[in-house]
Amino acid sequence: MKLLVIGGGAAGMSAASKAKREKQEIEVNVLESGNFVSYAQCGIPYYLSGVVEKPESLVHYPITEFVENRHIGIMTDKSVDKVNFVEKKIHLKGGQEISYDILVIATGASPRKNQFYGMKNVFFIRSLDGAIEIRKHLHGNNIAIVGDGILGMEIAAELSIHGKSVTMYSKHSSLFPMVDSRITSDMIDYFKKKIEVKLNSLVEDIHENGETLRVTDSNGTILHHDHVIFATGIIPNTKFLEGSGIKIDETGLIVVNDEMKTSIENVYAAGDCATSFNRITGGHEWHPLAQVANKMGRVAGSNIAGKIMHYKGALGTTLVKLFDYEVGFTGLTMEKAIKNGFNPGEIFVQGLSRAKYYPGGSQVKLLMVYDHDTGKILGAQICSKDGGAWRLNTLETAIYSGMDMETLFYNDLGYTPPFSQVWDPIITGASLSMRD
Repeated sequence: MKLLVIGGGAAGMSAASKAKREKQEIEVNVLESGNFVSYAQCGIPYYLSGVVEKPESLVHYPITEFVENRHIGIMTDKSVDKVNFVEKKIHLKGGQEISYDILVIATGASPRKNQFYGMKNVFFIRSLDGAIEIRKHLHGNNIAIVGDGILGMEIAAELSIHGKSVTMYSKHSSLFPMVDSRITSDMIDYFKKKIEVKLNSLVEDIHENGETLRVTDSNGTILHHDHVIFATGIIPNTKFLEGSGIKIDETGLIVVNDEMKTSIENVYAAGDCATSFNRITGGHEWHPLAQVANKMGRVAGSNIAGKIMHYKGALGTTLVKLFDYEVGFTGLTMEKAIKNGFNPGEIFVQGLSRAKYYPGGSQVKLLMVYDHDTGKILGAQICSKDGGAWRLNTLETAIYSGMDMETLFYNDLGYTPPFSQVWDPIITGASLSMRD
């Protein structure tokens, strides 16, 4: 039996490795459009800033590990032009054809491009190959970042920390709108001290002006930058499937069930090119996140090998380091909770990360959303310079397991002055909800 995997990222390599491990007799081959497989995409901002010196440091396993030890064939620099599901053949750009018995599509996502794509010193980033190309040319000191999503904020902060003068263009009226402003206010104030922020600003024109770029925004402001990096969102890599007969939703995602099966027999999809679903609501969502992709790929590979697994959904849990701040969110916001038929309430807590007498602590800002009718925790957002990440992950675990606020209140969290207060902000939040 021949298994062919399109895409050598987190989902693709997880699927290939799991299938081969469970069923050694399967012939497994992976097609990758770039030059690397199994690398840490989330490490790209740190590579651009120089925290990570060599791109190889972001590679989890060298290709030789898969070929020599796992007996998985790897073909890099191979782009798929189209798929013939009836004949079970992949047509590559350049004319080559490859047949398969079972197919996994794990083609990931690409940066959303615009009319400035291809200009000198204007960059769009998603892959390690792209990051290497940017770093080769990122010699100037004055950098513009367009977009205030996770990637844009990360890159801006990391470049600023490492000596670059950074300007951020945001189309929004407030920065980082995916998290409640009550949570992010301190972080944003600090961010604006380090980075010049242009709100309500769309980049309308870029012209080469000698060695610099002349950027005009929607407010008529004209600034000159050495480089412009667009981080304005991503789109799933599924265009090559148009007209193939596979079911794709209105956003371009391949529709899969909880076994990662598509609408075509013996064809699976996983990762950033496929639908996920919300653990709380059950609704289809897009979760282009590394951990989600790895798990989806593992489920696909296990099912291909005959060991049945069912994907359990995700909460969209996201963590980001911005300067010294740990910011994160998981689950539902109040707006999403209402939209999905819950009777939600929210608790906003400002506490301390450590006992007040122990040095090195930080303010913790925590927002918890829960359902009045059942007490179940639905979502959380957090920001702190100390322990924000572990607190968000604690709350994610509670939400994922269906815990209610009263159970969370009685949850026996460990305490010692260097790590928390006796009443950690998490427990304080749960306690406050029980007064309703």
